[in-house]
This record gives sequence, C-alpha cells and structure tokens, in this order.
Amino acid sequence: MWSPFGHVLAELFPLAVGVALSSTPLIAVLVIALGRRGGVRGAALVEGRFLGIVVVVGAFAAASELLADVRGSEAALHLATAVIGVGMMTLGVVTWVRRPRGAVAGTPPRWLTSLARVSAPNAFGLGFALSAANLKELAFGAGAGIVIGSTLTEAPPTIAAVALYAAIGCVTVSVPVVAVAVGGERIRPALDRVRAAVERSSRTITCVVLVLFGAVLVGNSFL
Repeated sequence: MWSPFGHVLAELFPLAVGVALSSTPLIAVLVIALGRRGGVRGAALVEGRFLGIVVVVGAFAAASELLADVRGSEAALHLATAVIGVGMMTLGVVTWVRRPRGAVAGTPPRWLTSLARVSAPNAFGLGFALSAANLKELAFGAGAGIVIGSTLTEAPPTIAAVALYAAIGCVTVSVPVVAVAVGGERIRPALDRVRAAVERSSRTITCVVLVLFGAVLVGNSFL
C-alpha cells in the first residue's frame, strides 16, 4: 500500500515547490500580515490556501484514480501530464512577453493594496480562491493529482500525499504569519522590504516557475 509512496513524493516535491513560489499569494499574505491583526488574518489566508490546494489536487487525484482502471488510460494520463506541462511553459512565455514595463511594472494591483483591511473570513476565501480559481495553480494541481491518482490506489497514502503536497505549497505563505506572531513590530520593516522586492519581481518569478516546473511535468510524462 505504501511501497510507491516515496517515488510519488519525489515526483510531487518539485511541483509543490513551484506552488510555494507563487508570488501572488505571498504578496497577499505579506500585505495582510503588515496590517492590523495581521497574524490572525494571515493565518486565515494560509488555512484557505491549504484547503484550496487539497480540494484541487484531491479532485484530480480522484479522477486519475478512476481513469487508471480503464484500458489504455496510462498512456492518456502521460499525455495529459505532458500537455499540462507544455501549457504551463507556454503560459510562462506569454506572461513574460506581456509583462508590464517601466513605472507600471512596479505598481501593485488595486485589490492587493486593499488587503490590509480585509476580514479574517474574507482572507480565508481569498486564500482558497488563489489556490482553486487560478489557472497556474490549477495546472500544478492537475499535474500533482495525476501523479498521485495514477500511482497510489489506497486512501491512506493518497490522503497523506495530498496533505504533504499542500503543506509544502503553503510553507512560504506561512513564514510571514509566524514571523509576525514571533517578532511583532520588530519584524514589520523586514517584511515590508520583502513585500516590495516580491512585487517588483513577481512577473519574473511567475515566468521562471511556470517554464521550469512545466518542463518537470513534461519530463515526468516520459517516466
């Protein structure tokens, strides 16, 4: 039951790191953490993001597990993985080509600047939406779900793999929340500098993540 678990984790880890490097959730949690009661509202966003990742990956894993029993489905799943990987790489290139330049490039979206006053329930919903209603996140989730569902057939290892993937994907957004809880006001200037740096580099980070981890998916499709 658990014998292929290590192999699955080895394939999932790069994809989970790609999710963890998503710039928009990180910027969002930094803005929230720097606001009033930032620790509580930031934790709500992390919880929503974790649940969103679990729902997306779990859904694709369940669908892949059902398809695994169909004759010829293995080739179809490998093809689907390759298509998702190529799609991610294409999206990365398009994002780079269409990136804003000049002064516009350093201007954060209005919805991000309004997050300093968002409530905890809304922060939870935002975290969920950033994981379950985002094209890039869905691509990562689909790739991870196919890996899990096509390899693991029992519920315990499947649940464990999904949970570990989601936990790794939430590491970066958890750090600012923990930092605020531990460091308080002293940590805020450092977090503000991190937020500004991530905002400036968000498009570049997104492009690199999509191209690099899309290539990982394409490579996994031939294994």
